[in-house]
Amino acid sequence: MRKILAVIKREYIQMVRTKGFIIGTVLGPVFMIALIVVPIIVSSVSVEKQETIGVVDLTNEIFMELDKKLDHKDYRLKDGFRRYVLEKFEPYAGTDELRHELRERVLKKELSAYIHIPEDVLEMGARESAVRDSEPEEDKKVEYVSEHTTDFEKLRALNRALNSVVIEKRLKREGLDPQKVAQYIKRVGLQPIKITKKGEEEDTGGTFMISYILALIIYMAILIYGQVIMRGVIEEKSSRVVEVVLSSLKPFQLMMGKILGIGAVGLTQFSIWTLFGIGASVYGTSFIPAGANFAMPSIPPHVFVYFVVFFILGYFLYGTIYAAVGSMVNSEKEAQQLVMPITMFLIVPIMLMIFIIRAPNSSIAVFLSFIPFFAPILMFLRITVLLPPFGQIGASIVILILTILLMIWLTAKIYRVGILMYGKRPKLAEIVRWIRYK
Repeated sequence: MRKILAVIKREYIQMVRTKGFIIGTVLGPVFMIALIVVPIIVSSVSVEKQETIGVVDLTNEIFMELDKKLDHKDYRLKDGFRRYVLEKFEPYAGTDELRHELRERVLKKELSAYIHIPEDVLEMGARESAVRDSEPEEDKKVEYVSEHTTDFEKLRALNRALNSVVIEKRLKREGLDPQKVAQYIKRVGLQPIKITKKGEEEDTGGTFMISYILALIIYMAILIYGQVIMRGVIEEKSSRVVEVVLSSLKPFQLMMGKILGIGAVGLTQFSIWTLFGIGASVYGTSFIPAGANFAMPSIPPHVFVYFVVFFILGYFLYGTIYAAVGSMVNSEKEAQQLVMPITMFLIVPIMLMIFIIRAPNSSIAVFLSFIPFFAPILMFLRITVLLPPFGQIGASIVILILTILLMIWLTAKIYRVGILMYGKRPKLAEIVRWIRYK
């Protein structure tokens, strides 16, 4: 045990002193927070400017109403000026010529875009039931032509204003009062309220975000630290340092010391990140502009506990496998071919995350969360979304521990032989012989 502790100390000190560890520890949480907060800040302080949009109205009924609609305060800039200034273009015989003229004006930046409203846009489509189970379909198309068609906020605003005008016109043609109809067809919204044994709380989507981010952190941590173990074994093997080290301790002691030492580095990093996360949740909102619609979601204490538990179990499971791979190869290039199947076992849970979040207690979700290679991510994901019965969590942990013990036994057999083998990469039959050696 004393020799294993010595290896743990060596691996730990060697890693925490590296620039990569220090930079990763500092920038990791900053990067995660930035992914969430920066887009919100940018959207709230983005530079706004007035735009001129050309309109070709073949109905001769929409332009005036649309211009009036876009003059409303809801569509104005923060300084009170109009955001969208409409310029009407009368259609003439050569429609293609008009289109060409407008395209040229858009390209010359004289117009930010132009809208082409077809003549039949006010005509009613096939009559359908007034009450629909799905979203209303679009039965007419109005062209929006611009160099930039990815400003979705602008597209939504123009689409909303245009549809409002078209619907009002259609209703008036039928002799209906648009204001009364608007009252009749006002939508109702479903407000998600999550119930727990402690009471009720509104769910604004924070559960989804936290579940996704924490599961991704486990995935990335296992992948990164597993690769660190593998590279460390390969470096010691290729430099023949391992031959000197093994003169004073057994291969198993070296393997376990390396896995535990690097695991301690991971826990240190996560502890720092956790403290950073707590600080961000308490003080972080003060740095967000008042106009930004953002609330820092709260994380229940049991989620932190299970996060550490499943990170440790997942790390040990995959860490032993990465150590075995490192002992079997002579270079990182050789290792990449063997690492691909291991990486796939980690990628599959990521591919299933959306399904698990949507149906955490489905039979498939429960079954997949018991598979040891998927459990570190999928069982933890189920816990963050909807806490499963403790029996299921306990069973998953027990299965993981038993699998880890089996993998340690197999890896120790491979490691003791492979760490001193050089030259050609062993085939499967040879690896089986290594496992059978007494």
